[in-house]
Amino acid sequence: MKKAIAVGILAAAITGCSSMKTVEDRKTYAVPSWYADCQQSGTKGWFWFKKEFAYACGGGESIHAQAAEEQMYAIAMNNFAKRINSEVNSETRIEFNNDKKNTRTVISYVVRDTTIREHLRTESAHFTMNGRHYTFVRLEMPKGKFDELIAQAKSEKSAKAQ
Repeated sequence: MKKAIAVGILAAAITGCSSMKTVEDRKTYAVPSWYADCQQSGTKGWFWFKKEFAYACGGGESIHAQAAEEQMYAIAMNNFAKRINSEVNSETRIEFNNDKKNTRTVISYVVRDTTIREHLRTESAHFTMNGRHYTFVRLEMPKGKFDELIAQAKSEKSAKAQ
């Protein structure tokens, strides 16, 4: 009886471990190629089955895996929100004092509350290095929905201005 229980526990442990995925432990920092070249839009499919999508990428870093994942997701969502519903204010000042040039550039984004629907998480990557977790994600949204959200944001802005 004890032998049967031991075999059952061993089988459960082996089965449970086979569903686990090993997180790569790297010696050098790297980013996935799809993250390094993150497109803002693109198509998927062939011929008349092609569909257009909008993309947003984000990355996270933390000693805690969940914190890194939340960072990457929040940054990707913010990248969508900036393109849908944001205002940019930038200023560059160049001054010459006694033949010495001083420059100052200030850029600020104001991203109002933005409704984001129907995004899909398409690709993600995760590795550890020196005890820290590094995560990357690329979200995709149907291009029609993305354009609809931009139109909705413009409509809401003009309604508030009146």
